[in-house]
Amino acid sequence: MSMPSGVDITDECITAFRNLLFSRRPNKSTFVIYKISDDKKSVVVDETSAETDYEVFVEKLTSARDSAGRRAPRYAVYDVKYDLKDDGQRATAVFISWVPDETSAQNRMLYAATKEHFRRAIDVKVSIHADDVSDIEWKSVLKEASGGRIQG
Repeated sequence: MSMPSGVDITDECITAFRNLLFSRRPNKSTFVIYKISDDKKSVVVDETSAETDYEVFVEKLTSARDSAGRRAPRYAVYDVKYDLKDDGQRATAVFISWVPDETSAQNRMLYAATKEHFRRAIDVKVSIHADDVSDIEWKSVLKEASGGRIQG
């Protein structure tokens, strides 16, 4: 599937997302991290994990580096689980666009031009754009995932 930015979405991306949502395995993925390939032609899966510690996810997302050693942009989907007490347990997939401040202008534009088309292709409703780690603190993500019903 090609996007206006000229970047394709690989089937692997769709499959990884569907596995995150629909797998019944005991150790199913909790998150998927995606990146635009080095040749700038496609969105690919960078990592999937069943790790349930949110801080481990944030570290993996924010520690990626580009060829110049700067923090690198990524997309991610995290399966947020939360409890609404009387309304029960819930889970919501949250799409995160991580574009750190030091990202080059060219990469910033490429990730921005690709983001919404990719998010729609995997059909994630809740989305967060992050330039800084503080943008993806657990309380902020939980608030978005719950539609503001939980303040973190």
